[in-house]
Amino acid sequence: MFVRSISAGGTVEEIGGKAHRLSILARYFDVPEGFVVTTEAYNIWRREGRLSKELVEEIREYFYSPYILEGKFPVVVRSSATVEDSEKASFAGVFESVTGVNSFDDLIRGIERVFKSATSRRVRRYTERKGINKELKMAVIVQRQVTPELAGVLFTRSPNDPQNALVEFVQGSLEKLVGGEVSGKRLSLPRDPSEVEDPLMKELLTVGLEVEELFGKPQDIEWAYDGNLWLFQSRDVTVLAQKREEAKAPEGWHSLKGVPASPGKAKGMSYFVLDDQPPEEVERLFPEGAILVTYVLHAEHYNTFAKASGIVTKVDSVLSHPAIIARELGIPCVVGVDVEAIRDGDDVIVDGSAGVVYVRNPRKVLKRVELWKSSYVEDEITRELKEEYMKALEELSPEKLEDVILEAFSLVRRLYSTDRGRAFNVYYFINELMEEETPRILTERFDVVDVFSSADRGEEPKSEKEKRLFEIYRLLKAFINYTDERVRDIPTLLFGI
Repeated sequence: MFVRSISAGGTVEEIGGKAHRLSILARYFDVPEGFVVTTEAYNIWRREGRLSKELVEEIREYFYSPYILEGKFPVVVRSSATVEDSEKASFAGVFESVTGVNSFDDLIRGIERVFKSATSRRVRRYTERKGINKELKMAVIVQRQVTPELAGVLFTRSPNDPQNALVEFVQGSLEKLVGGEVSGKRLSLPRDPSEVEDPLMKELLTVGLEVEELFGKPQDIEWAYDGNLWLFQSRDVTVLAQKREEAKAPEGWHSLKGVPASPGKAKGMSYFVLDDQPPEEVERLFPEGAILVTYVLHAEHYNTFAKASGIVTKVDSVLSHPAIIARELGIPCVVGVDVEAIRDGDDVIVDGSAGVVYVRNPRKVLKRVELWKSSYVEDEITRELKEEYMKALEELSPEKLEDVILEAFSLVRRLYSTDRGRAFNVYYFINELMEEETPRILTERFDVVDVFSSADRGEEPKSEKEKRLFEIYRLLKAFINYTDERVRDIPTLLFGI
């Protein structure tokens, strides 16, 4: 037998750490029904390079069993390695998971994909960093996929405030929160359910404390609510505090407030990483010991996380993959930071305990000249450009927007040598349009946070309109951050950097 129901349980060596935990949880709490493809099946897959006919038929039998999944889709396929969710390491986001599986053929492909992820370079780097020498074997969990109203993560003891619990949640599925694609609502709760008024939060805290008692340690619990409270996973909180050299902020440096996500202090050169950069490329270029600065980054960039001395993210989630991995590696991390103010290559100090990032030469300081917060003065030039820009935005035309933006920056160059005042006026005009006016206008018509998050994840647009929004977002992102080759000279021209 190479397959068994989740409730049947088994040893960690047979079904992996996550499935072992789930089998215990299923005795006392609501866990979505499903089954486990055991590590023995993984051994066969490694020897033969595929799932055998007999194994596929056994999986089919469990999938169609009236006692388990009844042949109903969608299902989710998740990893359960023998070293996963252990006391030493959670392996959060390191292995593959496949959601939204809607056919049996895709289910088999999903299982093989999770098996294959156990041999990836990312996993090898993770185990080396954690000092794990034990042979890794993989089991796979197949469960009914829940469609929740709310989903989130509960820390029965907050990493930054152990006297209280911490819950973070979003509307809809959990993947966006744990993947760091959106910022969830965060609540600090007293560890006494009688002091919590909200019925769902009270139930969640009560269940969480029972899980903590069951396993004997503070827990990191993934949950969802669809009228019923479901538990997807529970693991011991793995915060590995490492002593680092205390770094005091030098006088005159600029502080950026954020949310503490992993304790400690680190100093280094900032290195900006965008989520659309290939992981292998980022790992090759990222300097060892630099401060990793990003809007949001996912688990496939683990090797880069491991090279960093500190991590700073725009996404406001202490439960995102960067935050979880930072805590495991003992790397200071601050989330929810205005990373647009940080220049690539600047000196940065990350205070993960206080939730503060210090930068020596922030963008706002250079743009400042007290001009950063001042508005532009509308004249004939800016009035005409604004009319063209607004018309292009109304039409959702990325091509026309691109033309207007490039014309504005071209004007900045032409005016700079003869009339610097007008050059700066056009500069602030186009930046205000891109950074402030555009999001405000689009928000009136679209759920831009969801659309832009989809663009960042590399998803295919669902409509022609969404395709245009994707293109506009990527266009603005490149111009605002001066990653487009056609405007890279602007910071040097205006600010000497």
